[in-house]
Amino acid sequence: MLIFLQELCLQLFLWLLQLIDGLMEIFSGVAGVTNVRVNGQSVNIIEYLAGNSMVGTIFWCIFILAVGLTCIFTIVGLVKNMIANNRNISTIVGKFFLALLGTMAMLTVVFLGILIANALLQLLARIFQIDNSAKLSNALFNACVGNWVNGYDINKINVSDLSVRDILGGYNAAMFGIWPTSWKGNGMINPNTFMYLPALIAGIALGIALIIAILNLAKRVYEIIYLYFCMPISMSTLPLDDGTRFKNWREQFVTKIILAYGAVLSVNVFVLLLPLIQSMSIPNIGGFGNSVFTIFMIIGGAMVIPAGQTLFARLFGTADDMHAGGGWLRGAYYGGRALSAMTVGLALKGIKGTSKAIYRGIKHHNAKKSDSREKDNDSEDDNEKYTDSGSAETSSTKGDGE
Repeated sequence: MLIFLQELCLQLFLWLLQLIDGLMEIFSGVAGVTNVRVNGQSVNIIEYLAGNSMVGTIFWCIFILAVGLTCIFTIVGLVKNMIANNRNISTIVGKFFLALLGTMAMLTVVFLGILIANALLQLLARIFQIDNSAKLSNALFNACVGNWVNGYDINKINVSDLSVRDILGGYNAAMFGIWPTSWKGNGMINPNTFMYLPALIAGIALGIALIIAILNLAKRVYEIIYLYFCMPISMSTLPLDDGTRFKNWREQFVTKIILAYGAVLSVNVFVLLLPLIQSMSIPNIGGFGNSVFTIFMIIGGAMVIPAGQTLFARLFGTADDMHAGGGWLRGAYYGGRALSAMTVGLALKGIKGTSKAIYRGIKHHNAKKSDSREKDNDSEDDNEKYTDSGSAETSSTKGDGE
């Protein structure tokens, strides 16, 4: 039975590793580290969307709208200056032309910024790729292996291509070859030293962390295009507020651009440190204590993946809503917990009401029984009295006759 359980746990862990590999591919594509394919061409996701002809047409339509808004804001600024008389008319008119020319200049800056940011992001990802076998699934599997056997190690395998039988080997069986008794020891690892529970917990935690990180990066793609459309509008307020709205737009745009750096950096740091964590142990606490230690370190490192985006953004002073991409997961968790509490409360109330109703029914039934018993006793007493009186009358009649 233990051998069957070990095989089941390892199979679930391998499925989690395959899921993690797929999530990592999605993560790289959404972050811009690797290219995506569109109509047979390999393109960067942000560069393709920002340079799309339909997106460009909409941008120029918004630019024409922004020109009209710039004229309106310039007139409003002149009227305010006539009342307050705190600015020169030439300054307001100069800001009008600066807004128009600045929009054209910022258009070039936005595209150059996206190109440079993507190139540096890909360079950052390559810096951490010390060797070609540094896959997240391999690193996580190696962290949970107790002992490699038969000359195998993590550098000679690809976990995604292996089966449970390849890793654990065969086993000796009894009862017509059906019931397993012991391992043959011809696999890649020692089945009795593999940390099955830490592996499952770490795989689930890492999968959730990657999903949250991907959601944040997917949200970032839409936000960059959104800010790209809003750029002419923010520039149009220049004659009215001296660039305050444009400053807010610039901070938001820079934050969304560098958001991917925090995600890529946190993932690569986790992959880099995971084999080192696996080699650590705390003395005098036993194997179970060291397994718990490994679980904590792996889950803590997985939590850094979505948190690294916020941390990197805060280094630049802007981290307003970096948690929003995973907020619905947290909301679902806490909402589900509240719903579970309400359900349990209603269930307890229902059980309590049912028990009270049953108790009342039993009590009422017992009362009916007692009433019926009292009536029976009364009738028996009446019968006894009737019998006694009847006997007395008979005796007196006989006495008189004699």
